[in-house]
Amino acid sequence: MGVPIIEAMAFDAPRELLAVNLPNRGSIPGLPEDMVVELPARVDGSGLHPRQMAPLPAAITEMIRLQGVIHQLIIEAYVEQSRNKLLQAVLLDPTTPPYRNAVAMINEMCELQKDVLPPLHW
Repeated sequence: MGVPIIEAMAFDAPRELLAVNLPNRGSIPGLPEDMVVELPARVDGSGLHPRQMAPLPAAITEMIRLQGVIHQLIIEAYVEQSRNKLLQAVLLDPTTPPYRNAVAMINEMCELQKDVLPPLHW
């Protein structure tokens, strides 16, 4: 979708987009303002304009919000080189294994992926 978006902006040719990733900024009620969300938008010569969405059901909003918190913790874990922060992210996921298994999984992942991951410390 990159080329059609650029064309719409460069030539001020309005276009409707079914899904684009943008900071929420109130477009989806109940989600953090700075969370990047996928939503419909309009693009024209002045930029991308997200469509205001109706509130989602509470359970869906919370599920999305939780995934955003998990993703933020993962980013912080790598920036801070912290296995503890990564463990927090893993344990927040509703599909996570028990604590001891999560610790073992993180240790194994860090060992197997040491060539591509930054060093993470407990």
